[in-house]
Amino acid sequence: MATKYIHTCYRILEPERSIDFYVNKLGMKKVGEMHFDTATNYFFAMEESADSPMLELTHNHDQSEPYEMGNGYSHVAFTVDDLVATCRSLEEQGVEIALQPKTMTVEGHDYHIAFIVDPDGYRIELLETGTVKVGNIIQ
Repeated sequence: MATKYIHTCYRILEPERSIDFYVNKLGMKKVGEMHFDTATNYFFAMEESADSPMLELTHNHDQSEPYEMGNGYSHVAFTVDDLVATCRSLEEQGVEIALQPKTMTVEGHDYHIAFIVDPDGYRIELLETGTVKVGNIIQ
């Protein structure tokens, strides 16, 4: 069985606000939309490639109250070249910084990390490129 990870999805209230956030603030590319009777799905990726993992944002047309995130959701993560400059720029654009840039040391390896919040309250982890270590791989 060949399995391939293709996307993560979460629900949003105001599509224009979320599209602006993910495209203009985080630099993702809007790569598609699907329109249903009751919902619209918006797809974003860092690269316009069929192999690139995507973020799917679903707008349910009849939803007007914020969604309960429950206690299972934590965050999605992105790498950035310059964590401090990225956070400064996002903050100047009105993005909430939930955790200011800091260094965390785990098993002798330093991670440069921050957390921001998207327009619907979803947390996003930002990690500085070259400081992310997963297993034996440094990204």
